[in-house]
Amino acid sequence: MRLKGQVALVTGASRGVGKRIALQLAEEGATLVLAARTLSAGQGAYPGSIGETAAEVEKRGGRAMAVRCDLTVVADTENLCRTALERLGGVDILINNAFYNNPQHYNMFLDIDLETWNKCWIGNVLSPIIACRMLLPGMIERRRGIIINLTSPVGWSDTAASGLPGKGGVAATYGTTKAALHRFTHNLAKETGRHGIPAINLDPGFAVTERMEAETTARGGIALTGGHTPDVPGVAVRYLCTCPNPMVFNGRMIYAPDFVLEHALMSELRR
Repeated sequence: MRLKGQVALVTGASRGVGKRIALQLAEEGATLVLAARTLSAGQGAYPGSIGETAAEVEKRGGRAMAVRCDLTVVADTENLCRTALERLGGVDILINNAFYNNPQHYNMFLDIDLETWNKCWIGNVLSPIIACRMLLPGMIERRRGIIINLTSPVGWSDTAASGLPGKGGVAATYGTTKAALHRFTHNLAKETGRHGIPAINLDPGFAVTERMEAETTARGGIALTGGHTPDVPGVAVRYLCTCPNPMVFNGRMIYAPDFVLEHALMSELRR
């Protein structure tokens, strides 16, 4: 229970990588603030909700607070952070996991409307920035904290599946906004490092989530062969938040599968 007494805020915690991260941190004793658009079972397009994740946290003996939050709405992100601060006194672990999944996620550039671009910028870039701006002062004051932003290789290079959108690739909105978040994290790390608070980019690798199983291939995305469980990035985050000196990872990009293998965190994972 190495995180007992600490509060962790995880966005996109209704399913997939966010849910697995939340459960891993709960097993270490952290109090969870769970954020997503789907509050209760049956309300979303995919299986899972933050209400269900909270129930699983509590089954493990943990404590969780579910806060419905649409990260494409600035006021929702502000309310999420304000609620965490007012009810729990502060946040020690910030996991910016969520991204804006939209019907144009596999569209060609000329088929993407400007409203989708706007929501991707707010949900994928501005929302994590707002969360950092609101929660970082308390971390600095307490001299304790860690910020982990979920990144993607499409934010800095072509991937092995570098086909056109709808033919194995994703829309320009995703790579462009992930690139912005990636660079923001590196710049932020220079400042947070002065206070002993690491800011880290985490690439979850090819984690096969409920959303991907439900629709990726159907919408023209990459095939799901060769993927791994969302527990892989979950275990990586658990280690980063509990290791003796997380500052050694400040400003770094961690590729979850290799990281888990390097530190022998999951015996069932094979290269």
